[in-house]
Amino acid sequence: MEIGFDITALSMPRTGIGQYQYNLLQTLFRIDPKNNYHLYAFNLRDNAKYQDLMFDTPHNNVSMKAHNIPQRLITAWWLAVRYPRLEQITDECDLYQISEICQQPTKKKTVAFIHDLTTLRFPEYHLAKNKILYHFRFKNIKKYADAILTNSNHTKNDIIKYLRIPENKIHVTYFGAHKRFRHIPDKLEINKTLRKYSIDSPYICYVGTIEPRKNLINLLKAFKHLKTKKKIPHKLVLVGKDGWFFEEIYKTIEKLDLKNDIIRTGFTPDEDIPFLLNGAETFIYPSFYEGFGLPVLEALACGVPTITSNNSSLPEVGENAVKYVNPEDPIDIANKMFEFLNSKDEQKKYSELAIKQASKFSWESCAKETLKVYSSLF
Repeated sequence: MEIGFDITALSMPRTGIGQYQYNLLQTLFRIDPKNNYHLYAFNLRDNAKYQDLMFDTPHNNVSMKAHNIPQRLITAWWLAVRYPRLEQITDECDLYQISEICQQPTKKKTVAFIHDLTTLRFPEYHLAKNKILYHFRFKNIKKYADAILTNSNHTKNDIIKYLRIPENKIHVTYFGAHKRFRHIPDKLEINKTLRKYSIDSPYICYVGTIEPRKNLINLLKAFKHLKTKKKIPHKLVLVGKDGWFFEEIYKTIEKLDLKNDIIRTGFTPDEDIPFLLNGAETFIYPSFYEGFGLPVLEALACGVPTITSNNSSLPEVGENAVKYVNPEDPIDIANKMFEFLNSKDEQKKYSELAIKQASKFSWESCAKETLKVYSSLF
């Protein structure tokens, strides 16, 4: 089978979409020597970055072409003019897995991945242009996709409810944690990374984009409560790049007088994040909504005592291996964090549960399920 796969997102720093594409593809290349993969991208400024993509194993069944067309331009063109078809621009394939672009319908089989429906369920957390883009993307997917992949049963149910897509077209392929996310007992190696970010105190860790949907304002209020009422010595380390509407989060840090207790790393290289997780006394991810919640799984794989919200897909990922909070309640968030910070026994118990829970997920399982969906269309 000739499989086309849109990798436009892989020219950018890897957040959820990029991590999914990269880890899925490198696993497919390792376990599937029979099919040929034709990677394509629409980009102009960052085309050179595709040449730097490195996968873990040699692959002779993979080709890649980055088209010198800006993503926004080709998206706008396809929305306005349904020409040319995808196979007339890229290599002609039997099947295409399309990504975030509103791609022109093709006469070939099409698989689309939907990460979440936040633009529909929580439009206040998105820019106007994103809401418009995803409106048309979902409209196209509903009309043209032969199969839809998604990352949790919760998101599957959202797709059925909000997009009115038949259940038999939707397939759940859970994510995994990259092998770099593991328990690291070597404190010297951990401390080497901590020094890089000027971390010299015990700390609570958050990993994710700095944006309102991640509920960082309530996290900051909870952290302030612990500093004021419990006199904890910990810092709060925020690992991740700025997203949209991040300004209010930084204003809250100033307003709560937390500037000296917050460490912001900005966008952090993938190889550093496991060390930052392993060095933390607890990991906190109080998001209002997630399609999957990959940072939670990565923290679990590192054996870090983990706290997350009791909503959306997050209980599917954490099951009984995490402590859950009401994301609307800063005091609940504070209390759950203090339960870990105040008890080595609780830390040990949940560290052991975390590693067991993370072992239920793998990119190999994700890749095998994806191949089953591909094959089912022929």
